[in-house]
Amino acid sequence: MRGKGRSFMDSEIARIVSLLTSTDMSITDIAKRMRCSVSAVNSVNRRMKVREYAGRRTSWETVERRFGSA
Repeated sequence: MRGKGRSFMDSEIARIVSLLTSTDMSITDIAKRMRCSVSAVNSVNRRMKVREYAGRRTSWETVERRFGSA
């Protein structure tokens, strides 16, 4: 488990975002794989706006991401 208050490296954030966008893994499974807390993965998800749960715990919609568009 990561140390309390320890920041993610950019590569770790990119990996979490990748897992959120390209897999059906749960937040809990991603946290286990990344060896961090569920709340840390949730924080990345909220900040990067990857998945929208709309009050549901087990289902989500992937937010459409447009990189480089104006």
